[in-house]
Amino acid sequence: MVITAGEKLPEFPVLARILGTASKLDPTTAAAAARHCWGVLGRDLDEAAAGALAGPCADFGVKTLALPFPPPPLPAAERIKRAVFQDGAAVFTGTGGLAVTATPGGVLALAAAPIKEETLRTVKTTEGPSAKEKAVRMGIMAVTGLPIGMGKTKEVTKEVRSSELSFYLDIVLEEGPRRLRLSSDNFDFSCLKEKKTYSSQVNFRLLCAELAAFAPSAFRNAGLLAMLEGKPLTPLPYDSLADLEKETLRLVLAKRG
Repeated sequence: MVITAGEKLPEFPVLARILGTASKLDPTTAAAAARHCWGVLGRDLDEAAAGALAGPCADFGVKTLALPFPPPPLPAAERIKRAVFQDGAAVFTGTGGLAVTATPGGVLALAAAPIKEETLRTVKTTEGPSAKEKAVRMGIMAVTGLPIGMGKTKEVTKEVRSSELSFYLDIVLEEGPRRLRLSSDNFDFSCLKEKKTYSSQVNFRLLCAELAAFAPSAFRNAGLLAMLEGKPLTPLPYDSLADLEKETLRLVLAKRG
């Protein structure tokens, strides 16, 4: 497989030109592929396909790594709900007695992303006759003089779709290796002390900054870099946790590469 080297992801237009040239894709297809490749330029390639990437990458000054495929997978995510910074270390805890101590040099990668999650729930409501039904009945009563009433109420089952934006952070540790995960809506931000606010999203950004300062040698993903630089996150195409995990794997491989 061929991935981009280093921490920072090349700009999406550059990736699109590389993928379009190497794989002979039309501009629209190449742009879509670039936005979701997260630095993974090719997987399960033969030598000819891997070689076809070398020219366009060199043209744009993009350094790459050629690695065996399939790569070692990311370790399963372990949910954490608290963090404590003390004595030059960070202690992360979660449910079921989970407790992990990390040192600054032991953090391989930090990857953050906003993920919009959709939920579908079934609700039951009681509804009366519609305005049109009431108007028809009133017309009948006016013509006939018969008291036929306004109709009966009925129980209706509906599916309600809603979406919420949550922020996720993956912390990949060298020892194990292990991958810890926290979400903005299910974390105790008391470790921020006097910096803590009433907004979970603001607290999340503050915690990301704390962790980036704690582990300065860790590779940081596009989402975390945007947060640290105060850039908007909406241009980043994190459609699901699968995007975050693909990017995180590329970061870990590049860090070790």
